Amino acid sequence: MKLLRVLTYNIQFGRGMDRVIDLDRIAAAIRPFDPDALALQEVDIHRARSGFCDQAQYLADKLGLALEFSTAIENGTERCGNATLTKLPILATRHVRLPRRTPISEPRTALLTRLAWGDTELDLINTHLTDALGMAERQSQVEEVLAAVGDRRTIVCGDLNCTPLSRPFRTLARQLRPIASPRSWPSTLPLIPLDHILIAGDLRVVRSGLWRGPGVRRASDHAPVFAELERGTAPGAVAA
Repeated sequence: MKLLRVLTYNIQFGRGMDRVIDLDRIAAAIRPFDPDALALQEVDIHRARSGFCDQAQYLADKLGLALEFSTAIENGTERCGNATLTKLPILATRHVRLPRRTPISEPRTALLTRLAWGDTELDLINTHLTDALGMAERQSQVEEVLAAVGDRRTIVCGDLNCTPLSRPFRTLARQLRPIASPRSWPSTLPLIPLDHILIAGDLRVVRSGLWRGPGVRRASDHAPVFAELERGTAPGAVAA
């Protein structure tokens, strides 16, 4: 079975470090990696701030991938949330609304997509945790994400808005194996590891790290994080 190539990327609704919204630049940064599964966060659909574009569908069409979308913020016809794009067959999806501790906190979701990978199946959970200052909200969201993890092979990825030293991340790591937590923000000079990939089940890491595709230093405020996986029982990784 060929490698499974996974990429997670907070695209900040296509707005780059130069404040220009350019989805073609996002697509160009992703395309050389040729992901089998692509987890995007901060994706707009028909929002005024991003020119009323369906960004999820635009990127799916540009990259030739199937699409699932989970709405976190909705205002009339305007939506923002997480998009999972894939070249693998989609078997099922589940949308998990994450807890909010205060009315002023932005709504957050996790998108679970069950994928067929050769003769087996796996779950990809794409999420964007709160950036609220109170850690309690992020901790409760992590616990909700873990409740969605079943007994099959699972990949949890996204912008977790916390570092490996934080309590929410350490909670995740008690049930999942962290495999990619490079410094990913800000993209121009990455200093803080906010974007992560974690796994469960008989997956083995071949390579993982920060994806340095063309234009990633300008395309968004986050840099993408990747992992290449294969089936196997022995954990291991070579960081890129």
